[in-house]
Amino acid sequence: MGSSPVFPTKLITNHHSYFLNQLRMSSARRSLYFDVRITVKTKALASLLVSLNVLRRFHKVNDLTYRVFPSYTRYRRHTRTFKTYTRVNGRIRMQKKALRLLNFLAPHTYYVIETSRGLITHKEAIRLGVGGSLLMIIY
Repeated sequence: MGSSPVFPTKLITNHHSYFLNQLRMSSARRSLYFDVRITVKTKALASLLVSLNVLRRFHKVNDLTYRVFPSYTRYRRHTRTFKTYTRVNGRIRMQKKALRLLNFLAPHTYYVIETSRGLITHKEAIRLGVGGSLLMIIY
């Protein structure tokens, strides 16, 4: 009469979290690359991270797998530091007024926002005049 394992009823279901966790683990180990499955939505995040110099590049290995190369420099021990904001209940909504204030307070920090126009940085959201849900902060 063994008991079955208890699983939490609410799991974080964000399609970006697996990719970001793999990036975090590989940058902590200073791996030159890692292989990961990338969906269409995650591919947009990877392209944005290439433009923000968090990733050097990524390319398709086969039908399901991409090889991702994190960006390192000799002056920084790790890639740029980032913190994800994935929640089970209630996402952090950012209005354009709050984004303007954050841009003034931390000009060298990037806030990645999920908007109706896709994944963009807070600077692009300010330019477009839109708000959205906070996905991650890149220092």
